[in-house]
Amino acid sequence: MSRSFFIISCFAACLIFLPSARAELPQLGDPTQKEISPFQEYLMGKNFYKTLRTNLPFIDDLIVNDYLNTLGQKLVSQTDHGEQEFKFFILNVPNINAFAGPDAHIGIHSGLFLAAHNESELAGVVAHEISHVTQRHLARAMTEASISPAAAFAAIIAGIIVGSQSPDAGAAIIYGGSAAVMQSQINFTRHNEYEADREAVNVLRKSSINPRGMADFFDTLLSQSESNNVFAQMEYLRTHPLSSNRVAEARHRMKAGDQKLADDSLNFQLCKARLAVISTRSLQNLINRLTQMAPDKQSVVTRYTLAASLIAQGKPDQAISILKQIIKESDHPWIQITLAEAYKNDGQVDKGRVVMEKLNKIYPNYLPVSLTYTELLGLSNKYKEAIALLRKLLQQHQQPLIYQQLAQNYFADGQTALALEATSYQYELDGYLQLAAQQIDNALKQANLDKSSRQRLESRQQQLASQILREQRN
Repeated sequence: MSRSFFIISCFAACLIFLPSARAELPQLGDPTQKEISPFQEYLMGKNFYKTLRTNLPFIDDLIVNDYLNTLGQKLVSQTDHGEQEFKFFILNVPNINAFAGPDAHIGIHSGLFLAAHNESELAGVVAHEISHVTQRHLARAMTEASISPAAAFAAIIAGIIVGSQSPDAGAAIIYGGSAAVMQSQINFTRHNEYEADREAVNVLRKSSINPRGMADFFDTLLSQSESNNVFAQMEYLRTHPLSSNRVAEARHRMKAGDQKLADDSLNFQLCKARLAVISTRSLQNLINRLTQMAPDKQSVVTRYTLAASLIAQGKPDQAISILKQIIKESDHPWIQITLAEAYKNDGQVDKGRVVMEKLNKIYPNYLPVSLTYTELLGLSNKYKEAIALLRKLLQQHQQPLIYQQLAQNYFADGQTALALEATSYQYELDGYLQLAAQQIDNALKQANLDKSSRQRLESRQQQLASQILREQRN
């Protein structure tokens, strides 16, 4: 059996046995093609993301995703690839891991995020993964490997999917094979890790974030893996080989002035609080732990965590009282968004809408604010107001969720053809061109279409057909 066939077979088997999987091997290009064109890399990235979406739980919280993307883009802007489009996302997986996929897709496990003590530690990992992309480590590895890019890529996806559930199985798939091949892969990976560390330190420093956080986090992971069985199972150490020499070299790159750079932010701590609530296995245990804390230990972040936990547990009335008190100390927009969420869940939609209307005037075009506001507008049957705001948002942001909300409001307002058209854009951004085309076909079947609407829909129909054909040819 050839090694390429072995890896692809492993990947297919993994998908069959994963509960939520669709047993389909994504199209990753011609297995005999060694060189990867930019469009082929784009297709790899698209299928990579779709496959992960199908098989793993994602964190879809507006605030959490906005925070990660804002942090990621801040770091990217300080590289020589600031024009490249990076995609950052968080998997709801307790394992400690992060990875850089094709076409600048960077994934962070919730377990790693929660293990970070401050923003500089998380930023260090994100900067490291960005450096893997900017140094083209993955593309170089696939080009130089003795197996085809398609086979190598199938192995990478399988390793991430299975490794999220079983670190040992994930490592076995990625590093399976003869001892000689395994060793050469590890050596090459170690070289990449040192290079990514060097680049990450520079990026962090240029971003005014203390690079010491990266070294501190790596040191913590390494020391705890040697003394704690739970940390010993962390996938990060398998896919990002750590050693005392590597940590020492990272520390050696620190400068005296780094101590003056930022270590943490309220944004990080509030985001971590939301993530803790979303990913906890027991809300009641979390609430008990928070309520049992001494009053002098209950910071803004602690009380915010408690309020978010109570909302998730279905007790928004109790959360409202806590959040009102917190706002007297901090008017951070995320706290006000959470208050609006509590009002909504408590059946007080009008009060929530008033909160968001005021906030939207202060933070116009800020996605977490705008999308929370438009959701409440829709719940208040103010569809046209929501539509106008969403269309304005699209002038600056092309996000699937914006189109999803736009479609919902169009449908509620009786504008079916426009709703189907908006859904087609949502599907296109999510990577499903066939479904996008189907929505346009359905829109063209609607009665009473005026001439300009029909022409616009027919033009989009042709555009999608052309995109589908191009992807099929590659």
